[in-house]
Amino acid sequence: MISPRVIANRQLAAYNARNLAAFMALFADDAWLEDMPTGERRATGKDAITEIYRARFGDNPKLNCKVHARIDLGDYAIDHETITGLADGSEINCIAIYEVRDALIRSVRFIRPAET
Repeated sequence: MISPRVIANRQLAAYNARNLAAFMALFADDAWLEDMPTGERRATGKDAITEIYRARFGDNPKLNCKVHARIDLGDYAIDHETITGLADGSEINCIAIYEVRDALIRSVRFIRPAET
């Protein structure tokens, strides 16, 4: 059995390589992305997630995610991440909660600090 941490680490490597095929191979067909504080679903289904990351990888050739802390519990791999290399020069600081079952990411929930 492959642990959620192994899947999260593979996803991170594919993200940093901007390898869309390897990245999306880790998601279940019915996976979804959610902004946790608002409860807004950012994407539902592999096709919708693919389009988000196709644009992110294409628009940001220096994209990089650094993980500062990791927590694992049951079906969840939880990372404190900073995304850099965005074309506009901004950074994203967030918590990403990866729900993994049967060696596939079922959902990713993001927590970002409120903007001040």
